[in-house]
Amino acid sequence: MQATYVRAADLFRQVLSELRPDDLERPVPSCPGWTVSDVVTHVYDNHVQALGPERADADDAMAAYALAIPDEPDLARGATFDTLDLTLHAWDIALACGVELRFGDDQLAFLEAVAIEAGDRLYVDEGFARLEGEDANPSGLDRQGIALLPFGRRR
Repeated sequence: MQATYVRAADLFRQVLSELRPDDLERPVPSCPGWTVSDVVTHVYDNHVQALGPERADADDAMAAYALAIPDEPDLARGATFDTLDLTLHAWDIALACGVELRFGDDQLAFLEAVAIEAGDRLYVDEGFARLEGEDANPSGLDRQGIALLPFGRRR
């Protein structure tokens, strides 16, 4: 899981490195009501909370998190969710900025495995929005498009 998390963190950092200051106020279509700034803050806050007060002041919360995964059972248990969060929100930010972000085969396999394992639990509580009607139709989508559908995302 650590390697998958690191790959997602690198992807998220890549997307952030390409942002311009005015991009922060862009609305994020796949996260209604949120701006790019809101998404970045959400990801950061989740990492700080998971790291706890003793490591929350790390210069790079994602690097501190990745290093702690093997030694911290609580982080290891949450790593799947946090990896998913980084992967999807990297895509969300890219979408908001009009950039096409392509996932590698390993990232697509990760998304597919999470969707299969979670099943309908994805849509419980404040989970993901289930796409309906034509939005849920996978016809014409490539592997990435199909992998994003269970998470309420479609380009």
